[in-house]
Amino acid sequence: MTQKSKSSKVVTLILMILAMNTIYMLPYLMYTYYTPLQEAMGLIGRDADYGRLLNVYGIANVILYLPGGWVADKFDCKKLLVFSMVSTGVLGLWEATFPSYTILLLIHILFAVTTVLTFWSSSVKCVNMLAEDGEQGGMFGSLEAGRGVSGLVLTIIFTSIYAVNAADSTKAMRLNVSIISVVMIVIGILLAVLMPKPKNTENATNATLLDSIKAMGVAFKCPVTYLLAGMIFCGSMCLASTTYFAPYLQNICGLPVKIGVLYSNYSKIVTQLIAASAAGILATKLKRSTKPMIVAGVVGAGLYIVMEILPASTAVMWPMLVVMTVALMMIYVFRALYYATVDEEGTPKNIVGSVIGISSLIGFIPDTFYTSLCGKWLEADPVGGYKKIFLSCILAMVIGLVCAFISDRRIVKFRAANGKEN
Repeated sequence: MTQKSKSSKVVTLILMILAMNTIYMLPYLMYTYYTPLQEAMGLIGRDADYGRLLNVYGIANVILYLPGGWVADKFDCKKLLVFSMVSTGVLGLWEATFPSYTILLLIHILFAVTTVLTFWSSSVKCVNMLAEDGEQGGMFGSLEAGRGVSGLVLTIIFTSIYAVNAADSTKAMRLNVSIISVVMIVIGILLAVLMPKPKNTENATNATLLDSIKAMGVAFKCPVTYLLAGMIFCGSMCLASTTYFAPYLQNICGLPVKIGVLYSNYSKIVTQLIAASAAGILATKLKRSTKPMIVAGVVGAGLYIVMEILPASTAVMWPMLVVMTVALMMIYVFRALYYATVDEEGTPKNIVGSVIGISSLIGFIPDTFYTSLCGKWLEADPVGGYKKIFLSCILAMVIGLVCAFISDRRIVKFRAANGKEN
């Protein structure tokens, strides 16, 4: 590989990290600025309407995962990424005017079009095509680690901007939304100018829309689609469960509030950086992304069993904190590597987008119901509710482990059949 091609890969990866971190900021902005954004939108006292903005976005996402797959397999991924970043930025500038509620609903539906239909499967496929044979684990591991770093930096920047202008929350939110939008547009332009056309693209896209739809039919029959869905399901459910780690440590184990806040704010970022980096390095050295995931599945399931059997007591506060932190790292090993298995199993490039779309639709199902279910469990019985959450994680981790193990056997078989080293 020439120095120029290495440099172009690094530049493209950095741009992909920035793109994947910023494009979802606006749809989920209420998670960070719930009350200030609600006030800026004129929805104080209308919590149901405010929450509905995220609901319609989520429903539209579910609907668009499948067509997003065949769009990724039909059109050039670079053009799709540029369109997604620029159009989401333009929608953000529209949102920054804080128009009527009906328009806000429309904007959130359009967010689903630009962040899922034209972006999600295309972005994963782009990284898939960027990495050459043997680089998939390292590339996706670097992507996940980079997202942790850039997420921290971007969060600090935008929270600082808000803090400086917090005296007028509406002005501060308008400024934040506008700056995020402009940043996305700039990233889109940089992608158009700096991102090289991926190599070996002759068979990466389908000639016609009908061919792309047929490719999705092929993807529905591929075992890799459902194995990937199982691994995504594992990562999705277990990561959602980490929302309740800090409350458990504080409310049940007696962790001081200040330490709990620090843990909530930084545990994910730190563990994401460490675990994803280590996962990428190990996957490259071990020559299969499934090997670190198998280890993570065994360790993760064991740690959740420990959480389940440890008493809900202040006596186990510090051991529980350590167990939860290591379990969080195991989740990020899965998240860093599961997309690498698509290429390692020999999936044809012209169905990669469809595989991602179908597996995402299945794998991210917990996002549609799980936190509400956890809330009901906790309302009915706080301690028992947490134990049910830990049990759910055991089951999810076992599913991920089984899928990773089967994927590992399929990769070995594929490489043996094609004369490649395992």
